[in-house]
Amino acid sequence: MSEIIRVKYEKREEVKYVGHLDTMRTFIRCIKRTNIPVSYSKGFNPRIQISFALPLGVGVTSKSEFFDLTLENKMNIDLFLSELNSTLPDGFKVVAAYYPESKKSLMSLVKEAVYEITINDEINFEKVDALFQQNEILIEKNTDKNVVIKNIKEGILDFSINNPVCRFHVTAGSSNNVNPNTIIEAINQYVQEVRNFDICRKELII
Repeated sequence: MSEIIRVKYEKREEVKYVGHLDTMRTFIRCIKRTNIPVSYSKGFNPRIQISFALPLGVGVTSKSEFFDLTLENKMNIDLFLSELNSTLPDGFKVVAAYYPESKKSLMSLVKEAVYEITINDEINFEKVDALFQQNEILIEKNTDKNVVIKNIKEGILDFSINNPVCRFHVTAGSSNNVNPNTIIEAINQYVQEVRNFDICRKELII
């Protein structure tokens, strides 16, 4: 009987410019080189049954990425981690795995995320803190049809500013996703332009 295993992995500095599609392809190629009993789709062109959570932006590192993989049968977790890590390139590391009780799609379960933005430019962090204390932070977003004004503060659940690290707990997922680059846009617009910064997704909350 097939089983879904939920896998947590890190995407480190060495691979932060690898895009989402290439990340998916990397894992699929590496899984095929293991002895993991993966399940394939039926039909003319069988594929590994794998689905990833919220895509990570190019240039962003992460301590908390997830994908669901369908197995033909249950496998020992420690053996699974060892098998997959033995094939992954530097910069990717599988850190945990478990068999979820819920059969809901992984993407539908993502509701929140925590990001750390390290600003390496000279900037007044008191002004950054004051900005995110406001009830309204309006940012223009261009869509295919028009320009939409969005209050990104509605999606910021909590934050802390500790020079040089700005930590944001935000809503995430398909319905109301606060992108960390939008937070940078707000700082550029309301405080000053920053060019030298690093973004890390510390947690993807399921």
